[in-house]
Amino acid sequence: MYSDYPSLGTHIQEINLRDYLELGCGDGGFLKYVLDQNKSFKSITAVDINSESIKKARTTLQTFKVFFIVQENLPLGLESDQFDTITLSNTLHHLRDKPSVLAELKRLIKPNGKIIITEMITNNLTSAEQSYCRYHALRAEVDRLHGVFHETTYTSAEIQRMVSESRLRIVKKAVLLNVKEAVLDTGEISEMESKVNELIQSVSETPEYSSLDEKARSIKAHLHQYGIKRPRQLYLETTI
Repeated sequence: MYSDYPSLGTHIQEINLRDYLELGCGDGGFLKYVLDQNKSFKSITAVDINSESIKKARTTLQTFKVFFIVQENLPLGLESDQFDTITLSNTLHHLRDKPSVLAELKRLIKPNGKIIITEMITNNLTSAEQSYCRYHALRAEVDRLHGVFHETTYTSAEIQRMVSESRLRIVKKAVLLNVKEAVLDTGEISEMESKVNELIQSVSETPEYSSLDEKARSIKAHLHQYGIKRPRQLYLETTI
């Protein structure tokens, strides 16, 4: 997936990682991508609230020495001014209390360190990118019905406003384009249709089913017309 964003690799290779923390590591895919691209790390720490995700990340990152933390409540049991680099990859829309999390990262980062945020955006998208964002919005809505906090994604302006309101200083900004060609791949479309159907089936007994099923039908029609590709992302390097 990350190889579809070649400019991301260019930015990552320019960072001096040293003592490095990934917040919201999930299954470890983004962290492995960073570590494969850049060998300047001295120590690696990965945090996630989900123990199953951490289990997958341990397998993904088995060739690296990583200190894993499963924790949701703040503060994290880590010293202040501990890290040179902190990354959050498509994590913001999973955070219930963004100001508190960003404040905690400001506590953990060294005075000259960098907090790097990548987040897919909803503005200026192609029709194929809109397919993915519409699917993601449906998934987020279904997650919320299941009691899981999950927001839809934001515009680049909204993300920058969140960051600025937390009093982080943006020192570098870029839009990462997905260079994968959008084609009407029947196999890919069929796979996405199955994912949409699974989402809708999981809420078939809820009062919201009819309206969500209508959204799902619209998404599938859009898929067949335009195909699908992961949307562009905003890349921000910030300091305190």
